[in-house]
Amino acid sequence: MSSPPNDCDQTHNVMVLDPDLLLSEFCAVEASKPLRITCYGSSSSRTPEKYLKEARSLGYILAKRGHVCVNGAGSYGCMAAMNDGVLAGNGHVIGVIHEMFLVDNGYWGVGGKVIRDGGAHKVFENATTTSNDHHASLTIAHPKENDGPVREILVAGGSDLQERKKLLVQSCDALVVLPGGPGTWDELWEMACARHLNLNQLPIVCVNVDGYYEPFREMLQKAYEDELIKLVPEEIVHFASSSEEAVRWIEAVKAGTPSIEAAKQQRAALKHKTSIIKGSSFFSASPYQDGRSSFFSFVLSSVSGGDEDASATLSSWAPLLGITFVIGTAFGVLISSSLPRRR
Repeated sequence: MSSPPNDCDQTHNVMVLDPDLLLSEFCAVEASKPLRITCYGSSSSRTPEKYLKEARSLGYILAKRGHVCVNGAGSYGCMAAMNDGVLAGNGHVIGVIHEMFLVDNGYWGVGGKVIRDGGAHKVFENATTTSNDHHASLTIAHPKENDGPVREILVAGGSDLQERKKLLVQSCDALVVLPGGPGTWDELWEMACARHLNLNQLPIVCVNVDGYYEPFREMLQKAYEDELIKLVPEEIVHFASSSEEAVRWIEAVKAGTPSIEAAKQQRAALKHKTSIIKGSSFFSASPYQDGRSSFFSFVLSSVSGGDEDASATLSSWAPLLGITFVIGTAFGVLISSSLPRRR
């Protein structure tokens, strides 16, 4: 069976898509409901290829599934690779830049102004701009009928990046976070904070390429165990191993489809309830399982036959069982001390 032509290689010489992605059944059919998905990621020209590959895949998948890809319009890093993927998939893309990149002398025009060299990916080359007195202009490129996909640019103003960050998430349905640096982390954690405070209900998913975001996952879990956050970590940020998995998860969440993640969240919540028994000598580390779990956990594991759901359910009863044990012991001592002693 011959492979289909690699559109990305034909239209943009520097990027090549994964051949398996071009044959993917998932990319062959558009989603039942198009979504506006905001994507964060690196803008560094030194971004490793393994991250660029996943970014290209993300852009291509979003385009083929009929979703709108919103990103920072970058010419380098994950943002550039993502835009290459959208270009290959002939999709709808929206770039958000700061007005600092609009200058009088540049390398391609944007309706009366030009964008500074490196200020935006060339996928936006045919965009046109408008401006207003509030330094937040909406730049739109509407192609003529049957003349190709929609390309849009939103130009943010202001003395900082706050307006740009607002425009990135304006009216979006979900967030996908690719590997990136402090700028990407800032965008991620700001939205994670808003979700934790119930200021929005946007699904947030990190594409955890090669374990890049594993420290963030561990940080959230630690904060939850120490009762610094109230939501189960999975309810704040989801972690996916690939771009396809991330898009599938978003589509399932937006469709209200139950997933295995619901069971994981329930288990996490049940396990968290056992934290109140920490510090008790009875439940402290023991020789069992190399001292990594308590004697009581060992007993629960034995009773449940190693089943995580059963063990977590039993663990939720730990406080009551512990109190029962203490009361029973005290009652036994009281009875034995009241009995006549044999001489």
